[in-house]
Amino acid sequence: MIAAVEVIPELDRLDVEGLNMIGNLNTAHDVIYDNIRYAVRQQHPQVWAQQPHGEQAIIVCGGPSLNDTEHELVDLWHAGAKVFTCNGSYQWCLQRNIKPYAQVVIDARAFNKRFVEPNRENVRYLLASQSHPEIWDAVKDRPLVGIWHAVDKTDPAAAILDDYYSKAWQGISGGTTVGTRTIGLARAMGFLRMHVFGMDCCFLDDHGHAYAQPENDADQRLLVNVYPEGRPDDGRVFTVAPWHLKHMEDTLRFIKHGGDYFALSVHGDGLLAYALSQHTMMETKEI
Repeated sequence: MIAAVEVIPELDRLDVEGLNMIGNLNTAHDVIYDNIRYAVRQQHPQVWAQQPHGEQAIIVCGGPSLNDTEHELVDLWHAGAKVFTCNGSYQWCLQRNIKPYAQVVIDARAFNKRFVEPNRENVRYLLASQSHPEIWDAVKDRPLVGIWHAVDKTDPAAAILDDYYSKAWQGISGGTTVGTRTIGLARAMGFLRMHVFGMDCCFLDDHGHAYAQPENDADQRLLVNVYPEGRPDDGRVFTVAPWHLKHMEDTLRFIKHGGDYFALSVHGDGLLAYALSQHTMMETKEI
C-alpha cells in the first residue's frame, strides 16, 4: 500500500489513500456524558479566556524526542516560561525536578488517575470535564483545580453544560489529543508564544514515548516517507501508528485555522517537526 499526498504548505487535511483516517473515541458517548455530569457538580472554577500577555508556555507531550531535548526545555523553563505537562509527561518532569505550572488531562478513562499523582504544591490541575470521576476524586482537596470543556456548541454534551452553567461556559478548541487541546487551553489563558516538546507523531528508535506507556505497545505500524516535493529520494522515513497520522492531521489543521493567534515552535526530530520545516510530500507503506 503506497500513496503520496501533499501535506505542506496548505496545512490542511491529511488524506492518505488506503488508510481509514476516521477515528473512534476510546470511551462511549454515554460514559463521557455521565463523566461531565459528575465533573460539573464538583464545582471547580472554569478556565476562562484571558487577555494576551507576554509570558511563554512550554507544552510537554510524551513523545520520544522529549529525552533528547530536555536541555532545551530546561533552558526555557529557567528563563521563565511556564510548563504545561500532558498525561505522563507530568511524572517525567517531576523526576527531573522540573516543576509544572499546570498538568492537563483530557482522557475519559479511569486509569488516567495516575496522571495526577503525586500531588505537588502550586501546580494547577486542569482537567477536561469529560475526565473520569476517579480523577476528580483524586484532586478534590487540592486548591488549584480547574475545569475546561473539550466541547463545542454542536456537541450533544453542550446541553449538559448549558443546563448546569446556564449557558455560561466556553469550549476549548483543538484536536483529538491532549497535546493539541493543551495548545488551545494555553492560548485561552493568554499565552501567545508556545514551545512544544515531545509532539513527534511517530516512533523514534522504536520508542513511542519518552517513558513506558504499555497501552500503545501493540499499535499497528506504518512507514512514512516525508520528502521535498518532487524529490522522493531525498526524504526521511518515519515509523508511525495510525493515530500518529490522525494526530498530525489535527495539528496541521489547528495550525492552519488558528495559527494567526499564536506562535508555535515544535522542538525535536520527529515527523511533525520535520514536516513543518519542509515543503513536503508523504508516502506511506504498511509494515
